[in-house]
Amino acid sequence: MEKNQQGCQYHFQYQQHQNNKDQQNKYISYFLFSFLLGVFFLSTPVFSLDKQAVSVAVVNVTFLMENAPQSDLASNKLKEKFLPQEKKLAEALEEINILEADLKKLIALKGVDADLKRQKQRELRARKRARGRSLQDFSEELRFARDAALDDVQKEVFSAINDVRKQQNIDIIIQDYISASKRVDITPLVLEYLREKLSNKILLDEEKDFSNMGENKASENNTNEINQ
Repeated sequence: MEKNQQGCQYHFQYQQHQNNKDQQNKYISYFLFSFLLGVFFLSTPVFSLDKQAVSVAVVNVTFLMENAPQSDLASNKLKEKFLPQEKKLAEALEEINILEADLKKLIALKGVDADLKRQKQRELRARKRARGRSLQDFSEELRFARDAALDDVQKEVFSAINDVRKQQNIDIIIQDYISASKRVDITPLVLEYLREKLSNKILLDEEKDFSNMGENKASENNTNEINQ
């Protein structure tokens, strides 16, 4: 049960992460949204500034955070980094369970030395305390690393939203909204932009690795020729 719970910790839960921030920012968001609506309805004959139409679009940041390939990549990196520690904790728990079972059998036996029983009990308590401290350190380290990774992904998502806004010549992007038509929802465009951006990055990294391998091979050949 505990292992299954730990395995879920590598995946981002953006909505839960945002709850604390949302509580602090909701009044500001409502004010800004109300202000924008007021400008929209008060402007005649169309929503305009200096007689130029202002384009408005909406975006679902929560959906992007949960479905962007950058989130999956960050989750996999977290899992790769912390999985060895998780395995050690699981092994320690298994050893503790074995010790507990052996101690129960020992206590049930008659004529067993009392000092031996106390020694085994002390050993079991020490193992539990040590694992408890390791588990707490693991949980805190994972939480900090997950929050940092989540913030990095969020920056990428917001940057992508702004890039798409520029590409589509949109003036204002609204994140907190009640309802909107597909015509003004740029979420699919941003998601596709994030996918293309990551694909291009992977290709560039592969080209750099290939180039470095070639340079290292050439350097090695030059060194061998000099030595000969």
